[in-house]
Formats: sequence, structure tokens, C-alpha cells
Amino acid sequence: MQISPELQHALQDASRMLSGAGNEWLLGGSCGLLLQHVHLDQSPNDIDIYADRDSVLAFHEALVDCCVDGPLYSETAQYRSLLSHYQLNAYQMELVGGFSVRTEGSLYEVEIRRLLYPAAVEIQLGSHKLLLMPLAHELLFNVLRSRADRYEAIATEMRKELNTHLPLMVQLIESNRLSNDLIAELSRLLESPALLKYCGVIEGNASAWSEGEANGL
Repeated sequence: MQISPELQHALQDASRMLSGAGNEWLLGGSCGLLLQHVHLDQSPNDIDIYADRDSVLAFHEALVDCCVDGPLYSETAQYRSLLSHYQLNAYQMELVGGFSVRTEGSLYEVEIRRLLYPAAVEIQLGSHKLLLMPLAHELLFNVLRSRADRYEAIATEMRKELNTHLPLMVQLIESNRLSNDLIAELSRLLESPALLKYCGVIEGNASAWSEGEANGL
């Protein structure tokens, strides 16, 4: 599947607007997967940008001319983040700051600056550089939300260059509270028994959800 000219134009616009506010943002979601050759059942219909919580205001100000709403604190049973939405031509873009995912027995805190930005995949899209969410994050996130259509395809692509992806996967496991079942599933998908040694050794508290700051930016 190829990226459409319309989507390419929207991504270039996003990159142009955000570049003046800093570099520590990553393109994720279906756009990031498509640009990393992961099989998708349908073309992307939106754009997902991820940043750390303390970067959200600067990026929001850079995008204010196309703002729809936000940034607003959002918390559900499974997710929490600062969310804001923008309209880029035919595409809605979501800026997700300080993203966390919780499921039974697991808590994953998305850390852009410390973990994901240094491991990001850089591509050139026309005259613009884009940094993409690493596939290790995408695999973990989609297993957490039980998206088999996504995580099977992501794992297939990762296995082609497993040694490239494993170091970050290990960092994500070590830095978060992940259940034994989740780690075992990652091990199965990547055909990497070495990950099983992390079962039962990660300390943390997956139930401490509401300690996040719900007020202020």
C-alpha cells in the first residue's frame, strides 16, 4: 500500500508547522506503520502525533491555526493523556501527550524523549524529514489493546530485522510494569524466547492509575 498524495501533503504540512516548536515528536498510528512497510487492511484516515506531556503546549501553539480542540486531559479505564485535535485538509490530526496505557496487570508509560525518540526511524517525505514511532512501541501498544490485526502484521515486519528491534523492546519491558502473560505474548510474536527471562522480575504498581495529574498543563 502506498501513501496517497493527499496524505503526504498533510504530513508535510504537519512537519513544517511542528519543526519550529522542537524536534521531540513522533508520527505513530497507521501512518507510521504504513511508512515502515507494515501491512494495513485500509489506508490511514487520520494522523497521530506523540509527544511528552511537557512538550504539548509548544507543539499546540505551533498548530493553533488548524486547531479543533484541546489540549484537554483525558482519562478512561484504559488510557490517559493530554489530547488535542487539528484539521489538516481532509485529515484529522491528534496530538497525544504523556500517553499511558493500562490493562489488567500492566501499565505502559510512553516516554518519547527518554526512550522512543532516540530509537525513532527517520524517513524523508519529499523535502521534509519525519521521525516515526519505533515498531517495538507499536507492537507493545497494539498487544495491550488486543488489536491482533495490527500486532500480527507489526511482528511480521519486526522479525525481518529482529536484532534491530530487540534492544528497545527490552528497554520498554524493563521500564514498565508488564504482566507475565503480556511478556510471553511479545516473546511468541517475535519468536524470541530470550524475552521470557523478564517474566516476574519487573517491579512496579499497575494499579496506581489515578496518581496522574488531572489538572493543568
